[in-house]
Formats: sequence, C-alpha cells, structure tokens
Amino acid sequence: MPVRNRSSWLLVVSAVIAALTLAPATAATAQTTYPQYTDRGTVPLTATTTSGGETARMPDGTYRTWLAVTGLPAAGVPAYLAEIDPFTRTVVRKLPMENASGAWGVSVADNGDVYVATSVDGDLFRLPWGSADIENLGRPLPDVSFLWEGDTDENGTYYIGTYHGYATGGLPPAHLVSWDPDTRQYRDYGTFGDRYTYVRSVEYVDGQLYVGVGPFTAFYRVDPVTGDKTEIALPPGVSGDKYTYQLDDAGGYLYVLFAGGVEPAVGWVYDVGRQQWSRHGSLGAYAGQSVTSAARNGEVYMVRNGELTAYQPHGGRFRPTGFVGNADLGGLGAAKGIERVVDPATGHEMIVGGQPTGLVFQYDLVTGEGSIGPVDGLTGTPTAPRSLAVGPDDRVYGGGYFSGGLVAWDPDTTEWSVYEFHHQIEGMATHDGILYLGVYPNAEIYAYDPAQPFSDTNPKLVFDLKAYGQERPWTLVSAGDYLAIGTSPKNSETEGALALYDPGSGTHRVFKGIAGPQEISALTYRDGVVYGGSLGCCPSKQDGRVFALDAATGEKLWDTVPMPGEHGVNGLAFDDQGRLFGLTAGKSFELDLTTHQVTRSAEYVAWNWPPTVGFQPRAVNLVFDPHDGFLYGTVASRFVRIDPETLVNTAPGVRAQPSLFATSSTGVGPKYFLQGNNRLVESLWYPEEEGP
Repeated sequence: MPVRNRSSWLLVVSAVIAALTLAPATAATAQTTYPQYTDRGTVPLTATTTSGGETARMPDGTYRTWLAVTGLPAAGVPAYLAEIDPFTRTVVRKLPMENASGAWGVSVADNGDVYVATSVDGDLFRLPWGSADIENLGRPLPDVSFLWEGDTDENGTYYIGTYHGYATGGLPPAHLVSWDPDTRQYRDYGTFGDRYTYVRSVEYVDGQLYVGVGPFTAFYRVDPVTGDKTEIALPPGVSGDKYTYQLDDAGGYLYVLFAGGVEPAVGWVYDVGRQQWSRHGSLGAYAGQSVTSAARNGEVYMVRNGELTAYQPHGGRFRPTGFVGNADLGGLGAAKGIERVVDPATGHEMIVGGQPTGLVFQYDLVTGEGSIGPVDGLTGTPTAPRSLAVGPDDRVYGGGYFSGGLVAWDPDTTEWSVYEFHHQIEGMATHDGILYLGVYPNAEIYAYDPAQPFSDTNPKLVFDLKAYGQERPWTLVSAGDYLAIGTSPKNSETEGALALYDPGSGTHRVFKGIAGPQEISALTYRDGVVYGGSLGCCPSKQDGRVFALDAATGEKLWDTVPMPGEHGVNGLAFDDQGRLFGLTAGKSFELDLTTHQVTRSAEYVAWNWPPTVGFQPRAVNLVFDPHDGFLYGTVASRFVRIDPETLVNTAPGVRAQPSLFATSSTGVGPKYFLQGNNRLVESLWYPEEEGP
C-alpha cells in the first residue's frame, strides 16, 4: 500500500549516521570498549516484482509486453519499465524511472505511446513511440504520492486517479486527472467526495470515462469534456467496504472487479451500451489487472481460480482451458497485461501475459498447450526491509516490503540465508520456539519452525483476521500461554484489534475496538495481563491510549490516555522492578499501574503530531535488558538506550532507520537496527560472554 506521509517516508529511506563510524565486521572483536557497533552488511532482500503491465500490438505490427519492475530508489535502484518480446520471453530494453519505487498502471495508447503511473513520488512517465528515452511528466498535483491505473482516449489523452499520501493534516480525497499530449498540461476533474481517498481505476469507453473509487465502494461515469459525474448503482450483493478495484473494457462490456473489503473479491460485467449490469450475475473473483480483448463472439480470457479461463458474456458461460501454469513456479497467479495475440512464428492465436513475479506465460489457442517461465534479461531489484526480529534460533530475520521475502543472518557464521516467501511481513515475534510472522493483507499469521526445513508448509498459515476487518499485524509478543497480536483495521474500518492465539488449542480470541477507533501499536505482557498501546489512525485522530486486558478471562481491566497531545503509544516495556514504561514518537514516560497516571516523562525527538498521516508504529520500539538494567529501542529516527532511573538517553547519537529494531525475546544480548535504509547494524553493550 502507498506511503501516506512524506516526512515519515523520508525518515525511512534517508536515515544516516549522525555521529558514528561503524566498525567493519572483521574489526569488531578487536574492540575493547563498549558499545561496539558492527556493520553486518546489506540485508539481501531482492525480488523481481511486476505490479503493473500491459500487452499491446505496436504501430510497427510487433507485440510487446510492458512490465513495470519495482525498485528501491533509496539504494540507487529505481523502478524500471521493461519492454519484452512475449514470444521469446526476452527483454528488448529497460528504461529506469528516476525516484519511482514501482508502478501499478501501465497503458499503451493507440499511437504506441506507453504511460506508466508510479508510486512514492506519484510521477507520471511517458515513453513516446519511437523514442529511446522515457520522460517524466511530473506529478499532477503537489501532494500526490501514488498514481493508480489509467487509460487513454483516441486522441492520446491519458486519464488517471490519485492518492494524496503527502498531504498534511487529514487524508484528503483523491482526484481524477488527465494529461494532454498536445498541450502537455494536466487537467483536474476534482474529487468524488471526501470519503473517497482513492481513485483506484479509470477506463475510457465510447467517449465516456468510467471511474472506480475506494476505500468505500462506488462507481462513476464522467464526461471527459464537461467533467459531469454520474454515479452508477452497484450490482446486487456488492458490499460497501470495497474498492472498485479494477476496470477493463472488451467487446462493449466493462469488466469490474470489486476487492479489498472483508468479503471476498467479486467481479461483474457492465453492459456499456445498455448501461446496466449483466443479467448473468457475478463472475466471482478473478486475478489480475485485466482481461483480454474480445473475440468476435465477445469471448475474453482471464485468470480465475488459478486457471486460464475463457468467458462468454452473452451467455454468461465459463470455459476452463486446463492451463494452470507450473506448480514449481508458484502456479498461475494475477495476470499483468494479459492479451490475445498472434504468434508470428506459427500464425497461431495465443494468450500471453505477465505475472507479479516477472514470469511470462503463453497459451496456444490452436494446440491447447501452455507454458510459463522467466524472462531473459529481466533483473531483480533490492527490496526495502519491512520487519526485523531475532528468532528462537538467535538468527536475525528480516522481511521485505511489497515484494515480500524473508532472510536470516546467523551470528555464528555471519552469513545470510534467503528464503522464498512472497508476503509482506509487518511484524514478527518468537513464542515457544516458533517464529510467528504477521502478514499484510488480512492480518494473516504464519508459524515458522526454524528447527525444520523451510518449505511450502513451513511457514504455515495458522489463521487470519480478515473477518474482523483487520489488515496489518504491527506488533506481536509472547504473552504467557498466548501469542498476542495488535493490528490496524482495513481502510474502510476504524477499529484495530488485539488477538490472543493459543497454539495448544489452535484457537484465537479477538478484541476488536478495545482502544476505540485506533490501531493497536504496542504490546507487552506481565503476570497474566496483556498491556497495549494504541495509535490514533483513523478520522478521529485521538490521543494514544494504554490499556490492560486479563489474558485468561478476556476482561478489559482499564485504559487511559497517558500523554495528552501524543497520538500514539507505540512502545511498551516493563523493567525488572515491575515499572511500566512507554514511548510515543519521540517521548518516554513511566506509568503508575495503580493510578494510571504518568509519573515521569522525557523527550528525545520533537514530533509534530497534528499534520502526521499514516504514522507507522514500527518506527518506535522498546525492550528492557535485565542484564544491564537499561531500556533499548528506537524513537522516530533515533536509536535509544534509556536509563529507567532518570529517563536519560545514553546512546551516543546514533540515527537508525526508525522502523526496524530487534533483540532477543529476553532483551539480553546484541541489539540490532537498520542503518541507511538496508544495512544491518549489530550493537554490543557488554561482553557477549556476560549475556545469555
């Protein structure tokens, strides 16, 4: 999902060492004073992730599949547009897109111009037909952070939707905009109402624009000349908590995918000529950004239930092909740029398309044979680390953003292991010898046993919280017999949840709304009680709270606002005297468990909460080390070592990547954090032989 705040993003991607020279790994053991800081190298998360694509016949008669490959601009590797021959599965050329991290929307105009709608800076790129260079057309509006999927009209004007993640204050509504290649100017068609913060999909059909919004379900027709907007009634049974996620026209019909809510995704066909939904009812879910162009009988192809499937809209009939890709390559997933083409070598009509992992598939409609495989010359790019934890085997685990991935650094061998895990991990924790992974979306919880081989069933999905409207498992902690999980809600919801999972019985209990309209951003445990901190994530933007819940009975014991004016309590920890300490974005406090009042507080980093949108709780971490009696962790942008007697930060001015910090489940031993966005740093505060 897109970043909602430029200042938060810059903290993540531009963190630097303020007053520290890291020792090389080979020199760490020669040091005799503490702390020791050792650079353990780049976190080796890489992936070939293609979030957007389109296949088209170009003006010279060739077919090309255009895939946008995700990059990491902070590491000097931006996203790039790949021009691919879909028949030979080879890259013709690669065109880097400066400062772009990825692109959901790729569109080919009738004249061969290729448009790419990117994220992070929210820039629109264009590759004019016949040009060797791709051009940056800039952002359509000043606070745009993300452009979604668009379409062109017969004159080459490009229409696109926005997301305004760089706005200060509350999250503003999204806009429909266009870019005219003749005037080289943007036009702003305005918004669709304050509640619609995403213009998620745009399609041009027969002189009209069709526009899907989110995170609440709505569908519009817009006159591109006058800008007049007409809302189209939704088909029966579509819930109001979905994005109108995807639009594609073929043979006079619009294929509309509604997705992102609590209920499963569902597709419908809209008859453009009759301006009505198909009498044949729902398509169910299909995977990908598009369907193929239509045959003479209107038949199109899509990926449905992992199989390439034909659909005839006149009769509402599906015709499976039997082609499901290759199980060893992950099967057939969401199609990127699926299209009906003619193979120049055989003259056979074929279906080709890309996959989210950069693979390209081919299916011959004459022979009924299909294949899927990697593209020669399509190279992977670095992935930003998203989560960090020390596992039960003392290895340091890292999870990747967007593309997913899982890596582990072994302190005994100082070597990295890389695993294929295509999920975005928001939080991790060790409980009873198992490393639990909290995955976005739908707050999925996976269990990984490092004592067993990594496989298709290890990690294993044990449950998810989709039915409770939950999305991101920000924080996981071991809580006696339970694993405690704190989550944020889906964009159409307002209440986060605390979940308690019992591995012995395989059951879980969910306490949705335990802190009101807030995310659960911090958890700790002591003597049968789970203590939580919350973040004012939603429209109310309330002050952060601390609450207590009896783990056995599920009774909420109390809650309080410890620090008025602070929108988040994002770190909690007990010391060995039973004192409860907390962190906001830049302040610490001690909370009296009897009076529920703050007895002391201190500030380390000034943080201006009112303009902050989408603060990420992982920016703040807190743990107590019983060996030396100090609290360790991060506030937003700074590594801290706090003396619990004085609340003074004794760490020597180290600026860490704010979101990622890890140490053992006991708090004893090395402390790890990220530096410069993707380099792992190990810090030692006393000789290792004095540790666990």
